[in-house]
This record gives sequence, structure tokens and C-alpha cells, in this order.
Amino acid sequence: MRVALMQPYFFPYVGYFQLINSVDEFVIFDNAQYIKKSWITRNRILNEHKESSFINVPIIKAPRETKIKDILINKNIDWQEKLFNQLFYYKQAPYFNYVLDFLNGSLPNNNYDNLSEINTLLLRKTCELLNIRTKITILSKKFPTIEYANTADEWGVKVSKALNASTYINAIGGKDFYDKEKYRDNGLDIHFIKPNLSPYKQFKKHFIPGLSIIDIMMFNSIEVIQKMFADFEEI
Repeated sequence: MRVALMQPYFFPYVGYFQLINSVDEFVIFDNAQYIKKSWITRNRILNEHKESSFINVPIIKAPRETKIKDILINKNIDWQEKLFNQLFYYKQAPYFNYVLDFLNGSLPNNNYDNLSEINTLLLRKTCELLNIRTKITILSKKFPTIEYANTADEWGVKVSKALNASTYINAIGGKDFYDKEKYRDNGLDIHFIKPNLSPYKQFKKHFIPGLSIIDIMMFNSIEVIQKMFADFEEI
């Protein structure tokens, strides 16, 4: 069994979905400390200046040590309307109407106020649309007794052992951070997903890689996106 653990990002880039698609169970790491101005509250799309700009979920200010699962959305700001206004730049994209219909049916109503819950909901709905069948669970709900780790790279060991997994998969950013011997000592293989981020046709000749999955969905069919999910190296 292959497992991954990751914070709940907001409409993340394709590498995040490659990670989900490459495992049997993907665990939302909502027990992690919230990091200001991270991919948990924002991501990037194209704008009218032929550059990239951020889409955001506004949050209520919280103490530095607050966990992701306890971060609340600022419901006094209509961030969903702003998001749709930003997406209007894509009106000539081949899948514009399809993506807007998906977002209209997926974005939660104003009854939601928890950032982690909304991001998890959007991840699940996006995976469903893109035919990713991986089981997505939430750390704090499935394993409420796993509340701490002595080191940051120990969370993956704890979750993998709790799930009786044989292999832990992580994003490439953790390659030099994770203690691979620690995983092997616990009977676990550990590998890292390195996305290739192959170009696809955007509006302009110069390709901007690593944008939100929303950008990819605007320009590519589900069949093409599924092929992108296999465009990575496992190290």
C-alpha cells in the first residue's frame, strides 16, 4: 500500500494531483501548523497582463501556532465572486464554460467557514472530475491520537504505520529534508514525485508552468490531463 501526506492546498498545481494519483490513500495533513501566504490559501492563474496572479481565500487572522484545521475563512469578503471575476480572462479558453460550470457546482455556500474543510472538499471534487480514484482522508479525523511528531519528517512514518502501508510517497520538495534511513528502519520505502510540467497551449507563446489546476483545466480535456498525471519521475 502506498500513502502520501500533504497539507490541503487551494486548487493546487498538477504535481499535487500527480501525488494523489500515485498512491492508494492520500491523507490531508490538517494537523500541521498554518504557514502564512502559503499554497493553503492561494494559487496562481493567468491574468490580462499575460502574467500570473494569485487567487486567494481570505482568512481570519490567527496566532502563529494555529493548526491548519483551526483556520477560519473571513466570510465578510466575497472571495468567490472575486475568483470568478479573475477567471473571466479565460473566456476564450476552449473549456471555459465547462470549468465555470464545475466551479459553480463545487464551490461551497457561505455556510462553510473552515479553510481545511473547503480545500478538502474542492480537492475531492476536482479528483472526481478528473477520474482520480484515490481515497482521501483527513488526519485529525481518521487518526485523532496522532497529534504530534518529534521531527517534521516523522509524521509520514506515523501515518504510514497506522495504515499498514509499505511505501510513503512525498513531493520532490522533501527529497533533501526527509531522513530516508528513518523510513527504512521502520520497514518503509520512501520515494519522491518530481513533475515534468510539460508545456501545453496557453493563450500566448510563452508558457508559464506550475499554475493552478484551474489553468490546466481551461486549456485541456480530461483525457489529456489524465496523461499529464503520468508525466513525472519517481525518485
